[in-house]
Amino acid sequence: MNAPVGSLLLTLCFCPAPQDPPRAAATPPPRIEWQRSLNDALAVQKETGLPLLVVVNMDGEVFNDRFATTTYLDPAFIESTRGYVCVVASPDRHTTRDYDALGRRVECTRFPGCTCSEHINIEPDLFARFFNNTRNAPRHVGVSKDGKILFDRFLDQSMETAIDAIAQHRGKPKDKQPGDTLDELLTRRDAKARRTLEQMYEKGDPAQKRKILAAAATAKNEPFDLLRIALHDDDTTIFAAAATALAAVATKDALIDLEDTLARADDAAIAKALQARLGEIGKTDKGAQRLHAHFAENSDARLSAPWRNEWTPAAFDATSRDAIEAVLDQCEGKLKATPDDEGVRLLLATAQAAGGCLLANTGGKGVEFWFEDALRNAGKVAAPPLQAEAKAVTAVAAWMRGDSEAAQRAVALALGAANSDRKPDAWLATTFLDVVLQTMAGAAYAKTTADAAANVSPELERTRLVLQLQAERNGGAEAAALVGIGLLEHVGLRAKARRYLEALVKRFPTSPAVHERWRNRLFVDFGAEAMRKRYAEFVASAKDPASAQWFAGYASLVAGEQHTRDERNDVAMKAYTDAIERFTKSAAANADFTDNANHFAVLSYGGRAVLRQAAGDGAGAVDDLVRAAELRPASLDENDGLQRKPRAIAGRVARELTQQGKTELAEKLKPIVL
Repeated sequence: MNAPVGSLLLTLCFCPAPQDPPRAAATPPPRIEWQRSLNDALAVQKETGLPLLVVVNMDGEVFNDRFATTTYLDPAFIESTRGYVCVVASPDRHTTRDYDALGRRVECTRFPGCTCSEHINIEPDLFARFFNNTRNAPRHVGVSKDGKILFDRFLDQSMETAIDAIAQHRGKPKDKQPGDTLDELLTRRDAKARRTLEQMYEKGDPAQKRKILAAAATAKNEPFDLLRIALHDDDTTIFAAAATALAAVATKDALIDLEDTLARADDAAIAKALQARLGEIGKTDKGAQRLHAHFAENSDARLSAPWRNEWTPAAFDATSRDAIEAVLDQCEGKLKATPDDEGVRLLLATAQAAGGCLLANTGGKGVEFWFEDALRNAGKVAAPPLQAEAKAVTAVAAWMRGDSEAAQRAVALALGAANSDRKPDAWLATTFLDVVLQTMAGAAYAKTTADAAANVSPELERTRLVLQLQAERNGGAEAAALVGIGLLEHVGLRAKARRYLEALVKRFPTSPAVHERWRNRLFVDFGAEAMRKRYAEFVASAKDPASAQWFAGYASLVAGEQHTRDERNDVAMKAYTDAIERFTKSAAANADFTDNANHFAVLSYGGRAVLRQAAGDGAGAVDDLVRAAELRPASLDENDGLQRKPRAIAGRVARELTQQGKTELAEKLKPIVL
């Protein structure tokens, strides 16, 4: 915990996008009704009979920019688009995310109504259908309800040519507009209906929300954006209702939602229903088929002997070169007298591998020679009962030499050479199983790199068994365990990965790397507030209060920044306050933590000051900033996770207080701002 402040990164405090739009205003200006997908647009066209208007746009070119920033905002032009079903394709991203941490849509700032991924992902389908093998922008294509191209304007000398064509060919909307009852909204695919349904849900009380979700379970319009909001709700009954609905209506377009929901679903019946849905989708979709296969688990599977047998205590202290060399001397002496004693030769090879690992980890010289000797002596062990351990030594030495292919071959032989009677050396067993985790991950990543839909169930099964055994016996290195857990995360088994991370946190309660992964997993699967509460539980059972309070304080800081980003100011205030209290306790409990804890406390004070000022508590904001400056002045010019410096925050608060006539309060910030 004495690491420099700069070395501890705010890994979850994603940099904010200055372009990200604020939440929608109460009365938004008129805008083009961009449909969210081509399938939606074609369904709306079939229902209304209106022609399709396909728009192609890109950033950084004069006509494109003028269309996007002027024409598409012109009320007269917008009115002419009411006679169309509109879709837009643009390859450029204008916001950093499509959904916030609460599952709400973050609309594109250039094409409000759709997300950036929607206008990016739609282009290949539009190209295949309407672009005649040419890509141009700006471009405007009109398509009748029977698929006839009405106009296709690009490379024109004047923007008016396209504008006139759009006005000329527009259709006439039906006099009778579709209804907005719940049942009707759950059958419609137009963007307005989807938006109305989502707003209806967000404004409802818990009972109304559950009613909407129950109806969504029989929806005909794939209401995934609605369900995504509900699936991020902290209310477990609402989450369960949304998960049940998703299990009923999910398609291949909702695979990420199925994965997200399975990561959080603790109810066995709901998890089973979600997996069954994956199986159905997997009949026609390889991605779903792979994910479904990976959730299958052989409850009778066991790691082969001798690795699952009891391990004998290590024959030497693997952290002491003197202890290792003493064993080497003993083995070499015995082998001079009895050169055919393969048990002694196996111990010699094991000690040589351990010596190589020690030197590799401490920067010693001659590492290569130690592993060469280990490989040579392990290769001389021919007795069948010793093959599993001899090949394990080979696997360790090959892996440490960087020969992953040889290591994988040796792992397969070591796991296949079963011996039900042997009790392997504890150092060899744990180190070999660490190599198993890493080689399984390497093999699985190679498969999925070659084919994203590849089934890696064998590698997953081995990984699961090793992680379970290591957890039960409190063995293995944290880095290797994180590699194995990373494989589970990579293929979508996030709930299983989280359980192993929780076991790892208990084994390595002060490891920054383990906490980073656990914190990320909790954040992604359950959200910022649930992450903060889980860390409070961690503190309650921790044996090292200083480090536990630090990690919990950091989790609260991350939560406060995410809540601020999501405009949940009341919850953010509580999180920042929690962070300040925990960093203060950490610093008080262990002087080694003081400087680092104070740094992050300063960032927490700055974050809370912003919220206090916004809530009209200027005095509280000033108190926070003054306290921050007293606590650690050097941190005033460090960015928090929202890219804000406490000194800059003080300047902003001072200006606002001055504008409000509260000059006395503003003066208190002058020493900080100057």
